[in-house]
Formats: sequence, structure tokens, C-alpha cells
Amino acid sequence: MNKKLNIKRINRAMDKLGLNQSMLAKELGVSRTIVSSWFKSHKFPRPEKLLKLGVILNLPFQELVQRSVMAKEPVVAFRKKGSRKTTDIHIGQAKEMGQLLEMLVPYLPFDDMFQPPALKAPMVEYGYIQRAANRIRKEIGVKNSDPIDFEQLINKLNEFEVVLIPVLHGHREHHENALHIYLPTSKTTWIYLNLDSNIHDFKFWIAHELGHVLSPSLRGDTAEDFADTFAQVLLFSEDQAEGAYYVLKNFSSKKSQIKHIFEVSESLVISPITVYKAINNYAVEYNKPKYNLEPEIFAATTNFNKQYLKVSEKLELKEPFTVAEYIKITKDIFHSPFFDVLRVYLSENDKSAGFIQSILDTSILDAKEIHADIWLGKWPRQESYLTAMHI
Repeated sequence: MNKKLNIKRINRAMDKLGLNQSMLAKELGVSRTIVSSWFKSHKFPRPEKLLKLGVILNLPFQELVQRSVMAKEPVVAFRKKGSRKTTDIHIGQAKEMGQLLEMLVPYLPFDDMFQPPALKAPMVEYGYIQRAANRIRKEIGVKNSDPIDFEQLINKLNEFEVVLIPVLHGHREHHENALHIYLPTSKTTWIYLNLDSNIHDFKFWIAHELGHVLSPSLRGDTAEDFADTFAQVLLFSEDQAEGAYYVLKNFSSKKSQIKHIFEVSESLVISPITVYKAINNYAVEYNKPKYNLEPEIFAATTNFNKQYLKVSEKLELKEPFTVAEYIKITKDIFHSPFFDVLRVYLSENDKSAGFIQSILDTSILDAKEIHADIWLGKWPRQESYLTAMHI
């Protein structure tokens, strides 16, 4: 084990709060024996218990856990809901998931000798990102004036040997819309995508993740800025932004300009905010006046999104749904080897539902159902859901 709890720091926090191990166990919803095994370093808390422990003791991840230095620990990037803050505990939990994913690497159906190409020197610069996006559009076979569809984006991610893991996290307060985990040791990329997301935003997040895949050398805010700009440019090219910029000049009111942006967004199945930002980025690059549609366009976009179904609803994956339906969509729509790999790993290593609970960050009840379905080999028949998604 390369990590253990910082017992001295935890004891100080417990003393300050007047807690003993029995009281802490009750707060965490676990047995006194489990807590004792943590304090003796015989076991380590699962991610959800570690998160709760940090909340109870008001300790950030770096104070809660002692870790040995890992030269090649997982690199994680979040695509959070709105402006919600990514905490150290969230990052630690994601890295824990990455370490579990490393166990699945030997079972992946990928070339173990060569790796997919990446950008040599990615940079957050308008002209550079335009060239990178145009290159990808050319490889996909889409003209700069044409829209990119979901299947083309998903296929491109598969070409880069990305393991896509669709999840249904609903509206859990702390959760991300997308989680990107890169494992430097195996040079593999794993992307969790929340299907409980708006269809227009979802396309942006897929393109955003492709931006990360192309720029593994970038880190932190620079990586996020590159991926955001790349997604924007890929989905709404400079040619499209230029055309929209001049069309907006024909409208005299903000309301009519926003209405036109919504019409463009609807036709391309991308967020109005993506279109708006692309237009203004074009204006800045060529020293033209920007359009100021804020804050009206943000409020209008919220109402715009309410008209459309979530991705899960587009896929007709409505509760109560079966595990077989969920696995089928993962394989048929996202062409992901995840559950095939997981099935082989579980059978060869005799892992329990707890492994699935941790690797998917789901409830133990859902994990047990998935485990039972995989273990019994209830694999769904092959049939495309693309027509159901209307994309």
C-alpha cells in the first residue's frame, strides 16, 4: 500500500471535536472494528468513506492521508458542474480510482507497443488551436462549415484508445459532469461521462475530453483552458464564427441576436454559450468589436436547455433500467471495452462488488447488481441505440 491515514493529525482533529473511535464509527456508518483497522493501517478507507471522514474532521486530503511519493501517479482533470470547487479530497478520490483502473490495463485490447499520437507542443493560442482543430476535422472528414456529430467524436476518441465509461450520477451535489484520468505508467486514458447531462453540453464535454487526449503534457488550468478552447473551435469553426459574427450585425437588439445564436446552436446541437464565445474570440483575434450579450444570454441558455432531454433520456435509459441496458449502451454507443475488461478481471481475480463500487464511484447496491450481472454473464444482444438518441 502506498498510502495510509495521517493518524496523528486525525487524532488531534478528533480530540478537538471530542470524538473517540466508537463515535467516529457511528458518524461514518461503519463498525468500530473497521475504524480500528484503519487506525492500525491494516486497511484503508474506501473513497466515499475517506471523503466523509474528511468532512467530519474538517481535514483536507493532504492532511488526512500520508502518501509515499509516486513519480507516475494518476493525472486527473474534472469537468465540474458550474463553478463548484474541486477539493483535494475529490482529487485524491479520483487518483484512488486511477490506481484501481491500472489493474485493468493488462486486459485492454490495445496495442502494447505503440501509442496514439499527441500534439508535440500544445499551447493556448488562437491560431495554434485553430490549426489543431482543423487537422482533427480533416481526419474526421468534416468541412469547416459542417457540424460534427456525436458518433464522429466518439469514434475519434476510440481511435486514440480512450476507454469511455458512461455513468449516471444524476444531480449529486459534489459530482462532476466528466472525469478524465490519465495513467502515465501504462499511458492509458479513461474518461467518465455523466449521462445525466444536457445533450448540448454533452457534446462540448466530449470534444473537451478529446482536447485533453491530444495534450497530455499540459497540466492544471493550462490544460483546462486548452481543452475548453479546442472544444469550442472544433464544434464551431472559425469559418462558422466569422459568418455568425456578421449575421449578428443585421439584428438591432440583444434579444434578436440571442435568438439567432439559439437557432445556430439548435441546428448544430451545441451549447449557445459555445457559439457566443467562439464569435467573440474571433472578434478579439481580428480586432473587431465584441458582442456584449451578458448576462442575458446565460439566463436565456438556462431556459433553452430546459426544452431538451438529458442524454440518458435520449438514450431511453430511464429509471428503472436494467444493468444489461446500461452495459449495452456502453458497448454499442460508446464502443467501450470497459465492461468486457471488467468481466475478465473480476473472474480471474475473484473481486467483490466493493471493487466495482470504488471504480465506478457508485452505491454498494448498484455495484452488487452490476457485479451479479457481470458474474452471471448476462450480456445483452447487439443492436444500435443511435436512432434512439437522434444524433
